[in-house]
Amino acid sequence: MKITEIKTNIIPIKLNAPFKTALREVNAVDVIRVKLYFDNGIIGIGEAAPTKEITHDTKESILKAINEIFKPFLLGKEVDDKLLFLAEMNALIDHNTSPKAAIDIALYDALAKEKGLPLYQYLGGNKAELETDFTISIAKQEKMVEDAKAKVSSGFKSLKVKLGLDNIEEEVAKIRHISQVFDGKVPLRIDANQGWDKEEAVQILTQWQDLPIEFVEQPVSAADFEGLKYVTDHTDIPIMADESMFSLADAKRLIDGEYCDLLNIKLMKSQGISGALKIHQLATDKGINCMVGSMIEGYAGMSAAAHFAVSAHNVRYYDLDVPFMWEVSDLSDDLIGMQIRPGQLQLLDKPGLGIKDWR
Repeated sequence: MKITEIKTNIIPIKLNAPFKTALREVNAVDVIRVKLYFDNGIIGIGEAAPTKEITHDTKESILKAINEIFKPFLLGKEVDDKLLFLAEMNALIDHNTSPKAAIDIALYDALAKEKGLPLYQYLGGNKAELETDFTISIAKQEKMVEDAKAKVSSGFKSLKVKLGLDNIEEEVAKIRHISQVFDGKVPLRIDANQGWDKEEAVQILTQWQDLPIEFVEQPVSAADFEGLKYVTDHTDIPIMADESMFSLADAKRLIDGEYCDLLNIKLMKSQGISGALKIHQLATDKGINCMVGSMIEGYAGMSAAAHFAVSAHNVRYYDLDVPFMWEVSDLSDDLIGMQIRPGQLQLLDKPGLGIKDWR
């Protein structure tokens, strides 16, 4: 099938509460939706989420990359399962991982539609449901505890807690208090978002050895690989790399150097599903477990992440709670590509992403 047209539009997404980390605070996001039109009538849908603080992609840079660089290259291209031209397309411009991901997702959506399969089945998966944690934003301790209690009461079985702004004593106390509220029965996942240095991280983690912490994500600066290894070597709590890993080369460096224990795969960092599949395969070959996470994204982006996550057998953790953050009351399942209930995402039994085309 041949690409005959490419269109973009902006979809504003409001959140039902501020999302705050050590890197940023988000109340709303304008996601860029891309639609690839094919000569057989299929429309492939993808999305990019502007996350300047992490990927350096802005709304403006995403639109420019898609419309001025990728569109002229892609128009008239014949598309099949091999997607051989993706390497050439990605080489047209450095970085810009989010617009590359949007095109990649749209291509996979179209290929799955051509086969009449939900995307997760096209990718080789056989289950349509996943269980996700919920992320507790940075706030005062009392607020974080109340948010944690509310989410567990609603049905979430694990929590991801954002830290990285307070001193050592406050960071330690927050997690101890949250864990005590649940009598240590709720698994906790900690994300410092690069907020500590290596010595701080080790001091903090040393005081959490008795708590039900599944892992600590990106404790130090993304560029500080040696610091990441120092923390990994000085704690029994598993350490996960997030912002330190964008590409397959990053994953190989992290694994070969034993810099961390776990990897967080996000489509907006990996240039889409193609890159995510390569990282996942490497991790599988090396015996490293993964998590699939996301940025603050829109409907097609989250659907794509969920489809990839349930199809990837070496994914141990799911951090795909953004659908529970959307300020929505009237979006039908086929507009978001899934059914949502506290802690669970159920993908639709429809071809591709299961996203209704917004014309």
